Formats: sequence, C-alpha cells, structure tokens
Amino acid sequence: MSRGLLAIWRANFTPLRERPVRIYLSGQAVSMVGTFLQSTALGLTVYRLSGGVASSLGLLSICLALPVLLLSPFSGVLADRFARRRLLLGCHAVQMGVALALALLSHTGTLALWQIYSLALLLGCTQSVYFPAQQALLFDLAGRGEIRKLIAINSMVLNIARTSGPALAAWMIARWGVAMAFLQNGLSFLAVMASLLALSSLRSSAHEAGPETLGAAQALRRVAGDVRLRNLFLTVAILQMFGLAMLQLVPALTGGDARATGLILASAGAGSLCYAFLLSPFVTRLSRIAPLLSLSLVWMGGWLLAMAQSGALPVRMLAMFMAGLATSLAMVGSTGTMQFVVPAGMRGRLMGLFNVVGMGLQPFAVMAVSALADRIGATSAVSLAGIAAMLLPLLMLTDRRWSLWELEPATAAPATAALSNT
Repeated sequence: MSRGLLAIWRANFTPLRERPVRIYLSGQAVSMVGTFLQSTALGLTVYRLSGGVASSLGLLSICLALPVLLLSPFSGVLADRFARRRLLLGCHAVQMGVALALALLSHTGTLALWQIYSLALLLGCTQSVYFPAQQALLFDLAGRGEIRKLIAINSMVLNIARTSGPALAAWMIARWGVAMAFLQNGLSFLAVMASLLALSSLRSSAHEAGPETLGAAQALRRVAGDVRLRNLFLTVAILQMFGLAMLQLVPALTGGDARATGLILASAGAGSLCYAFLLSPFVTRLSRIAPLLSLSLVWMGGWLLAMAQSGALPVRMLAMFMAGLATSLAMVGSTGTMQFVVPAGMRGRLMGLFNVVGMGLQPFAVMAVSALADRIGATSAVSLAGIAAMLLPLLMLTDRRWSLWELEPATAAPATAALSNT
C-alpha cells in the first residue's frame, strides 16, 4: 500500500526529468521569494504611510489589478503570436526596474503613496502580459499530457516562496527597513531572466492552431457557452475575491504589526505548500475534480471566518494554514484543468481572460471589504467574505453538468472535443 502511494507521489514529478523545466523552475524559485518580499513590504508601507487606513490597501490592490482587468482580454493574444520567452524577459525587466525604484525611494526617505500607486499601475500592466505568456510557456515545457503535473510543481515553487517570503520580509524589515526588501526583489529577477535565456528548443503551440485561433470576443463567447468553463472561471473569481484578496487586509487585522503580518501570511503559504507537496500528486490524478474545487472553497471560507473571529496569533496562524491548503487546491486545480482542456490556439487568450477574472476582479473585492473594514472593523469585514466564500460554491454544486463533469484522458481526444459539449 505504502509503495503504491509513494509511486503515485513520485509520478507527479516526472516533468522534472526535462532539463528545460528544471532550468526555468530554478530561476522562478529565486524570483518568487523576492516577489513575496516586496508584496509584504509594500502592504506594510502603504498601511503606515496612510496612517492606518485600511482602504489604502484596497486602492493599492486596484492599482495593481485594474490594468489586468482592462488589458488582459487583449494582451493574451500576444502569448499566442509572439515568442513567449521574449515577452517574459521584457516583463521581468520592467518588474526589476520598479523594485529598484522602490528601493531607492525608500532608502532616500522620499517614497510617497502616489509614487507607490503609480508604480503599482505599471506592475499591473506588466502582469496583464506576464500571466498568459507564463502559462503558455509552461504548456510549451510540459505538453498536454504533463501540464497538470507541471502546474502543481510550479505551485509548489510559488508556495515555498509564499511561505518563506513574508517571514523573511518580517525579519528583514525589522532589521534593515523596507528598502532592503525592495532591493532584494529587484536583484532576484536576475535569476529568472538568466533561466529564460538558457532555455532552448521549446515545444511551442503558438501558430499551430489554424481555425481554432480566435479573437478575444470569440474566446469570451466560448466560455459563456460552456457551463464547465464558466464554473472554472467562477471558482477562480471566488478564490481571488473572497479568499486571496483577504490576505491584503492582514496588515489591518494586525494593526500594522510586521511580525504578526509576516507570520500569518507565511502560515497561509505553508498550508498551500503542504497541499502542493503532499496532496497535489493525488489530486492531479482525479478526472472528476469539479466537486473538489467547489468544496475546497467552502473549506477556505470556513477557516477565514475562524481566523477573523480569533484574536490569538497562534489560532490565526493555524486557521490561515488550513485555508492555505484550500487556496492552493482551488488555484492549481482550476488552472491545471483550464490548461488541460483549452485548444492550443486559444491558450493565451483564455488564460488572459482567466487573469481578468482572477487578478482583475480581486481589487474591487479588496476595496469593498477594506472600505467596509473602516466602518465596521476588519474582523467583521473579513468574516463576511468568509461566509460568501462558503455559500457561493455550494450553489455551483447544484448544477449536475458541473458536479458530474469528468476530464477525458490526455491521449483520448483533442481539447476541442472536451469543450464542444455544453
């Protein structure tokens, strides 16, 4: 029995046999630690500069994601038409420049809220190109048969960074200030840019789609006409708006305490990492994943409610760890399933729309909840978000076309067949 479980677990890591996968993920790992260093430092800086106004965190979220909402339906086309490595190199160059600018402004004591919001808008524009290009690159690296496994491994890398980044940021900010966190993030992009330059002979699905190459409006109609795709989008919307968005309100819940903020965020990352490392190898083998995605959101909402209602730091850390298990399952499961079923010529466009629903709608939830937090308190506002995260997925499960949906084997039929039955 134990040997069988070990064999299943080990089989999830078969994409790592490919040298290009190992090269890319090694650079990605270094860069993602820097990303979470910066996100933690940015939230604390905004909260402090605003004088403890929770809605300032919502405005930061809007600046980061508004360009994603407006541009992703169109920027996803770039991932289907141009070299993905070049797109990603350009995105990372801009992100590095923003991080170094934040480090310089912080070090000189001239950093102001308007500068942060302006640079956040620039990061949002970059993200609208980065996400669909990166997801398409992962497919190039893995192919359809291995893409769900590679998505899970990439999530593992992300969650290692998500666990270590905030904890490292808390220590670094307390010792040297926020400028050091921004500087380290800027330097971390050198690793992922070097890994992209080292990649060669990638499988590419760009330009192979022929009649399946659709415009953004056609891709949107394809999603609207398929209940399963709609619910995959809805899963990510609930996850982002009522789950991951609440992470940005942690500084308000802790009163701007850097240590508590770092530990709570690190706990959420540890839960996601635990899922990615221990549980995802078994989940990726499931063909009937839709009910599990919905129930993971119910689990997440319940633990968010528990976290908000407790004032004890250890309890909050435990609750965020348990919620982190669910956020990783929902994100990895929905993203991997999307990659698995979409036609090659639509991958960039649909992942661009996916980015809209995920990142694009999140800031409005953050802004609404943070404004509510200024009126009724952060505890009550996050509690309401947790309740919404529990109720909406239960409604999704009432549709049998979603709750009984099974994925076809990777070798059984092309992706177009998987999408044609509504």
